[in-house]
Amino acid sequence: MCESLGINTVSYDTIKVWFQKFKSRNFDIEDEPRSGRPIEVDCEQLKQNIDQDRNVSTRTIVLELDVCQKTIVKVLKRINLTVKFNRWVPYELTAENKRKRKATCLALLRDQRKEKILDRIVTCDEKWVHYNNTSRKGG
Repeated sequence: MCESLGINTVSYDTIKVWFQKFKSRNFDIEDEPRSGRPIEVDCEQLKQNIDQDRNVSTRTIVLELDVCQKTIVKVLKRINLTVKFNRWVPYELTAENKRKRKATCLALLRDQRKEKILDRIVTCDEKWVHYNNTSRKGG
């Protein structure tokens, strides 16, 4: 099959498995359910945990949801979250995220006219200095 149809076909091993199935009159090419630990995670519960504490670690989430850490990391990627400066943030900004950030910037500019708050931000050529560096609790 691979020789006659070219590169974009299934592997030889897959053909062998299918051949055995077809020979026994089983024409279903989907995989059978497997045993093992299910990888289902309640995405809503996970989102609630993150919304309650944007600094929560995957280890803490693992303890709360009783799921392995790799699964949590995969689900967080699937729901479009990544860690930046010890906070869970959207991997790609949605239209709503962009709107909120624009509103925040406009509010800062409005406040700048009143109190000159931007004069209190310290920057240098190489690195930003963050005053609010959060530390993790044990666990």
